[in-house]
Amino acid sequence: MTPTKREATMLLEFTCSNVRSIRDTVKLDLRANTDDTFENNLLRFENERVHPACAIYGSNATGKTSVLTGMAIMQTMVTTSHLLQPGDLLPRTPHRLSQDKPTEYQMEFVWKKLRYIYKFSYDNQKIIKESLSYAPNGRMGAIFTRDGNKVKVAEKFSRIETLCKEKLTANKLVLSLAVNNLNYEELAGAFLFYKDGLVILMNDNNNWLEYSASKFEHDKAIKEMFLKFMKDTGSDIVDIKAHSEQRLMTAAELPPDMPQAVKAMFLNQTVVSTVVKTVYKGFTLDIIEESMGTQKLIRMMCPIMDIFQKGKTFVCDEIESHLHPLIVRQLVGRFIRGKASDAQIICATHNIEMLDLKLFRRDQIWFTDINPDYHRTTLKALSSYPCRKDDNVQKKYLESKYCKVARDVWAE
Repeated sequence: MTPTKREATMLLEFTCSNVRSIRDTVKLDLRANTDDTFENNLLRFENERVHPACAIYGSNATGKTSVLTGMAIMQTMVTTSHLLQPGDLLPRTPHRLSQDKPTEYQMEFVWKKLRYIYKFSYDNQKIIKESLSYAPNGRMGAIFTRDGNKVKVAEKFSRIETLCKEKLTANKLVLSLAVNNLNYEELAGAFLFYKDGLVILMNDNNNWLEYSASKFEHDKAIKEMFLKFMKDTGSDIVDIKAHSEQRLMTAAELPPDMPQAVKAMFLNQTVVSTVVKTVYKGFTLDIIEESMGTQKLIRMMCPIMDIFQKGKTFVCDEIESHLHPLIVRQLVGRFIRGKASDAQIICATHNIEMLDLKLFRRDQIWFTDINPDYHRTTLKALSSYPCRKDDNVQKKYLESKYCKVARDVWAE
């Protein structure tokens, strides 16, 4: 996977509060500390040294997914808020003991060499505060700030204020509304980071198979890279064939309890199916005959190649699901060592094969835990604990030195 030269785009920091098990503010910082370990693997922006990868560990129900869910909700709100109607509720799952307090999100990021800080707070019905700042000359300045429905803007962006007086409702984000109604390059940059630069996979139920099938069918280079990757992982797949075909929907595909009048509307309608087959020496398999792990690789490798080549930020929950631990390590390693790309990967995982200081720096490994005070998630980097470069991090993690993990009751 050879990355293309492009302008810097990367996530620098994410903070959130009052999201699921996260009651108080937690911060995921992708900027490197002063440690010079694996210095050549770090991304660069201005005077910043930035991580290409980080992994979040912790026991079940300690908040790993909550951190990534916060990113996903923030992305969804930015990209769809302008479509809301007055009175529509906002997507929110606050901490059970803080239902009456606002949820807050903030991201600091770079889009095409321009640094932004964007943040907002809200409850179920309305945006409470919102602001977008950028640093065109190295100094951060506000594009707009919002308090309720009162919006203040920098002089250069005066049309935002006029637009908000005409169309802003309590549940819409100014950024989402403005970028879909006005032509400001600076606003578009912030919006496009969420729309195109941030790719989030929270589970295996996604439409990436259609994308991958199209790439396998039409892009010979991508197909060859995929086959090489599979060979490197020990797979015997020698070719992959994909195409789309039209067919008529049948009664067997519809729910048996669906009313006949509704069934009649769907029967014999033309649908498009994605057909993917793997070729081995002497036989061919349909994708559904493959193992769950191979199916996952077929679905996700083309999007990951795109992420890597275009320098996007990939956020993935339980990346190890259905995959061999060494394949996961190899995937993450591609991001860590892809120095010519600005691509990043942020993953929540239980894969202890990657808890290795020969792969990660100490400030790239993070741990979630549950503080019994108000049952709230904490998030800390390994670098905040006493830890030498030659420590056996796997062993200490399993001994609950960094966060509480399940005991091996069979060994007791």
